[in-house]
Parts: sequence; C-alpha cells; structure tokens
Amino acid sequence: MVVASNRAAAGIYPDRTGPIIAQWLAARGFAVEGPVVVPDGDPVGATLQDAAEKGLDLVITTGGTGISPTDRTPEVTAEVVDYHVPGLADAIRRAGLPHVPTAALSRGT
Repeated sequence: MVVASNRAAAGIYPDRTGPIIAQWLAARGFAVEGPVVVPDGDPVGATLQDAAEKGLDLVITTGGTGISPTDRTPEVTAEVVDYHVPGLADAIRRAGLPHVPTAALSRGT
C-alpha cells in the first residue's frame, strides 16, 4: 500500500486515506504492508520497484493521479507494472463521480 503525497510525506498533514484503505483490505483477508507514504514522482517508482523485488503479488497506490505537474504516479507506475487492468481505473473514477466531481480528472491507470 503506497500513498503518493508530497505534503503528507513532508509532515505538513497526516495521511488519512492510506490507513482507511489498508484497514478495508485487511478486514477482507488481505495481508497488507503499509501504508508507506512517499512524495510523488520518482520515490513512488522506487517504492514500487522495491515491492516488485520483494515479490509482492499486488501493490495498491493512492494519490498522485491528478493533473498537477507533480502528479506523476501514472508515469512511474507504468515503468514498473507488467500487467495493466484499465477497466479498474475506469470503475474507480465512475464510483467516485457522485461524491467527488473532480474524480473525472484522475489519471489513475
């Protein structure tokens, strides 16, 4: 579980989404490592590469998928991932739209 957040990684505010997602996954029987909070961009890619080298079957990321120039999670993820499931990102955006209209701007992959 990787959280891409420049401000949370810098200690400006606490990460709130990572623990919620990790708890949700654990309650459904998944073994969860993290959340690990890192700045967006290359640190996300390095964390994903470390997870791949550890042999983790799945890594969930949150954050860093907006339209800001610093939101580079999709790009660094593409460098590491070997199996894309594009419909999943579409479903997440669709589920988020009724609650957060800007969900349509997510570049999650």
